[in-house]
Amino acid sequence: MALLQSDVLVIDQVTSFMGNDFAIMDAGGQPIGRIRTDGGALKRFALGNRELTILDTDGSLFMRIDDVMNFGRDRYVLQDPNGQQFGEVVKEFTLFSKRLTVNLPDATLQLSGSFFEREFEVVGPGGPVARVSRRWPGIGAAFLGKERYVLGFTPEVPGPTRAATLGAVVALDLIRAKGQQG
Repeated sequence: MALLQSDVLVIDQVTSFMGNDFAIMDAGGQPIGRIRTDGGALKRFALGNRELTILDTDGSLFMRIDDVMNFGRDRYVLQDPNGQQFGEVVKEFTLFSKRLTVNLPDATLQLSGSFFEREFEVVGPGGPVARVSRRWPGIGAAFLGKERYVLGFTPEVPGPTRAATLGAVVALDLIRAKGQQG
């Protein structure tokens, strides 16, 4: 799977109305996956749940992220292609920064970011896992509210940790979008 092999993922928002759909490219701009919002607008309106599917370039399921409506801290369930939960992303309470905890069966990751929400770092028990930068893909896209995330992994990071980190970046964007809505 190209999504686990590339040390740099460029994630561009491609739609913005009622969805957070993204294209995923490698550092050279080659498509290696996409993120699709599922669940339908009526279901999201009635239940508040949001489901995101990450697909590899061949259209095969890579991961599903469930943003389940809850009261309290935002929680996102990460599921493998077989529907088995392999992790959970939890928004932590902070005043002037963003911080997420990613709970995996054998490790805990911390994603923390700057006051201006442009630079983030993911750290695991063995040290740095990845760096994330949030940028606008261009002037026109900035006016439309579209975003670009550049996710750079430490080369030795194993596949499950890479998948969980990608899930955390998607959750980060969902949290940002919710904050702008109200």
